[in-house]
Amino acid sequence: MKKWLVLVAGSVVTVSSLGLQAPATATSITPTLVAAHPSGCFYGPDAENGARATCKHSNGGHYKASVTCDRWDNRGKVVRDAVVWKSSGYSVAYCPPETSYLHAGIITKAA
Repeated sequence: MKKWLVLVAGSVVTVSSLGLQAPATATSITPTLVAAHPSGCFYGPDAENGARATCKHSNGGHYKASVTCDRWDNRGKVVRDAVVWKSSGYSVAYCPPETSYLHAGIITKAA
């Protein structure tokens, strides 16, 4: 009987000590800057059978040119995108051989 009382008393002490916690304190969180899509973008044909694209403000994002080309054998269209993402300057994508420029485009991403 004594062993049972000691076990119960010990568990009560353990439970009550777990209930006591230090008061919560506020910490400052540094805001994370989120990149936006580029703005002020322009795109159009390039003189060398391709497309050119640029944006005035990258806003932390990136862009690249895209060109749609028409195949000379009338077997459809070909879409080519520039390989490198740009945050300034011109991005250029060219039509492959035996195709002609059809229209230009631009692809943007926020980061």
